[in-house]
Amino acid sequence: MAVALSLPLLFSGGASAASKRICLTGSLRFDYRSAENGPGKPWKTKPVRNANVELWGREQALGSVRKLTTQALFTDVSDGRFQACYTPEASQSMDLMWVRVSAESGKLWKVTNGSGATFTWNSPVQKAVSADRSLGARKPPSGDMRAWHAFDTGNELWWKRGNPESNCWSARETDDSNCTELTMQWFPSAPSDAFYETERNTVHLAGAVPDSEHTVLHESAHFLQHRLFGGWFPRVTHCNPHWVDKASSDTCAWVEGFADSAAAYVLGDYRYVGENGIPISFAHDPAFDNGDTVQGNVGGSLLDLWRTTDGGTWNRTIALLTTHHVGTFREYFTARSTANLDTGGRARQILWNHTIGY
Repeated sequence: MAVALSLPLLFSGGASAASKRICLTGSLRFDYRSAENGPGKPWKTKPVRNANVELWGREQALGSVRKLTTQALFTDVSDGRFQACYTPEASQSMDLMWVRVSAESGKLWKVTNGSGATFTWNSPVQKAVSADRSLGARKPPSGDMRAWHAFDTGNELWWKRGNPESNCWSARETDDSNCTELTMQWFPSAPSDAFYETERNTVHLAGAVPDSEHTVLHESAHFLQHRLFGGWFPRVTHCNPHWVDKASSDTCAWVEGFADSAAAYVLGDYRYVGENGIPISFAHDPAFDNGDTVQGNVGGSLLDLWRTTDGGTWNRTIALLTTHHVGTFREYFTARSTANLDTGGRARQILWNHTIGY
């Protein structure tokens, strides 16, 4: 199931010849605090992109309210526009109509609340609608903005997931109608926290964490790696707590370093930024501990490999992870030769720049 890049129009098969199509149009945007722009986290606005759109209403005053659309509709990928249309079956107008936008894209990823319900936005109800109406530019309730920020950030990982030939997250999944869905569950009032739960394919986000797109993408990258491995995941040890600059274990540094570098790769930078807005660079720092048990060393090595010896892309690494269960960075580096990726002097120098010597 491909995420739509345009907005299809809907027609009712049972409409009479005298009826005409009625459309509701508009756009949905959200406000957010941007950790990526520094500790002050200035307010910014973005469109809600690739979100599921439904048209709801009823034709007659005594009729039942129901979903009117039967095809997949999405907000536009550039500006969050939506257009949802219906042709009345027995009259020239609709008694009630409104648009519902969900924080879900197809069945690929979604954001839910603490009860497991997907965040949704309903437009103002339109009454006695006999012609097209524009709803203008709209925003969800202010208390839900972080959920919509997390949802929209999911687009960035989807677009750069590295296996565009698959309409699921991983080429291991070949049934486009049955992709494993990423769930992000946001708890607004809980203390800031973030982690990935493999058993439920769920990223847990709390408090102000969605202000950091790096963190949303880091946790979502755990899901991506989990799907690349086909549901297998390394047994990670000595990882609570873990730090970018401090030694943990080879398994912890691998999965956390991959998630760090995935977020930086997707956003086109070379750092990790937490919800406090303070950046940590992956450039070698003498203050970092040495070796491949340090996630910052692993993350920096991966980014440098992808951007230099691997031609500026992680695509062959993504392909490699769909065919190999890799539990440590050393195992990954050894397996690179099977994907025609450099493991020679140039690649080893990159690792050595981050104090990793094989």
